[in-house]
Amino acid sequence: MSTCVLEATVMLEALRVTELRLLLSKMGKSKSGLKKDLMKRVVDLLHNECNPELLSAVRELHKLRKVSKDARRSSKPSPVEIISMPACVLPENPQSPISVCTEPQMIKLPFYQTLDTILPPTPLVPMYEGAMQNSDFLFHLSASQQAQIQNSKTSQSDAIVECVFRICYSESIGVEEDQYPPHICVSVNHANCPVECTYSSNKLGTEPSRPCRPIDLTPNLYLTFTNRFSVLWGNFGKSYTVAVYLVRVVPSQDLLDQLRSTAVEQQELCRQRVSEKLRSDPENEISTTGLQVSLICPLAKMRMTVPCRARGCAHLQCFDASFYLQMNERKPRWTCPVCHRYAPFDELLIDSLLCGVLESCGEDVEEIEYLSDSSWRAVRHDKSDKNKETVQHQQIKHKVNCNPMGSVIVDLTQFSSDDEDFHKEETVSTHLEDKSVHFRKCGIVKTTKPKKPKKTGPKLLTKL
Repeated sequence: MSTCVLEATVMLEALRVTELRLLLSKMGKSKSGLKKDLMKRVVDLLHNECNPELLSAVRELHKLRKVSKDARRSSKPSPVEIISMPACVLPENPQSPISVCTEPQMIKLPFYQTLDTILPPTPLVPMYEGAMQNSDFLFHLSASQQAQIQNSKTSQSDAIVECVFRICYSESIGVEEDQYPPHICVSVNHANCPVECTYSSNKLGTEPSRPCRPIDLTPNLYLTFTNRFSVLWGNFGKSYTVAVYLVRVVPSQDLLDQLRSTAVEQQELCRQRVSEKLRSDPENEISTTGLQVSLICPLAKMRMTVPCRARGCAHLQCFDASFYLQMNERKPRWTCPVCHRYAPFDELLIDSLLCGVLESCGEDVEEIEYLSDSSWRAVRHDKSDKNKETVQHQQIKHKVNCNPMGSVIVDLTQFSSDDEDFHKEETVSTHLEDKSVHFRKCGIVKTTKPKKPKKTGPKLLTKL
């Protein structure tokens, strides 16, 4: 087995960043970081787990990468399928057939349900010398597509149908996330479409940071005429593939309802997970008798209503599914807030055992402890110290009292926790006209003998 691991480690050197990310995604690991970080993560998996599935995936990707290199070295163009566009995509006066790359597959987006393909995946081909390129595309909506968009605009239902533009790498193998090219600008029928993207630096050729959301083309579309959309993009040595889809926008509440109906982990499996965590290690002299789990969502900082976690997560701590979906609806990161692993929608599971705990315990309970017999108890922290501290702070207020002599006394009291055995009291009395204002300050210093005040004048009195 060590020979296989060594062979796979050598094969990893030939893989690109996108393929390393694909491997880590299959194993449920984080895909962020530079190539050296991704390499180290995969090598650690090979040496620690030595998963046969991972070894097979490395060999397959290495074989496909070698075939791709051999094809590029040959005098023939790279093997892409030349097909004509479908009837629903053809313009009124079709030009030449469009070369469509069938290799890349765009990742499924939970918040977008694909209804139809308007423009199949098509590579962006540089047409000019220089960095900035412009690619034009024509498409015509079918009668069915027109009706779906029109009904979405006029109906009272919450279903929103959009025509969206997506783009990803075309050189990689497997499922690809959306990735904008550098300096992208999209226009439909000579009207610019808003592109929400951020750049990590101002360096020429820098790609926008992920996540890259689909670009909505619907507001500028012609429903009954041929549409032309243009993509202005930076050519800096990477290949991209574009596509246009008719989609239905799925709100986060619909995804939550889907989770509740299809992704609830049985209580018996949840108890088994707890038992495995509490199972004592024979090599360890200290056995675990309980595991504490917070009922507060680490994202929302509020009590959870639908506790969930990803299938690949090893921790018992959950997060609130409703808030997690709303957060990814605004900015799709899909990262577990507990272990920071990749946690996509398809991998989420609702913890039915913790759901029962939330229903049965009081609203004031913020933490529970699982016991060795798979039962649980509420953990209530002693708040007496906090109450004392609150009372103390309430007593430390600015007090304004009037004494019989007509003086106005202002007490400024401040405590310090450095040394609680010693205190200093300082009083400065200043007479203004017929009134005397006293400023009293209590701090913490070593106790000294009180000194008699020096009679320097009738207007000033200082006590230590």
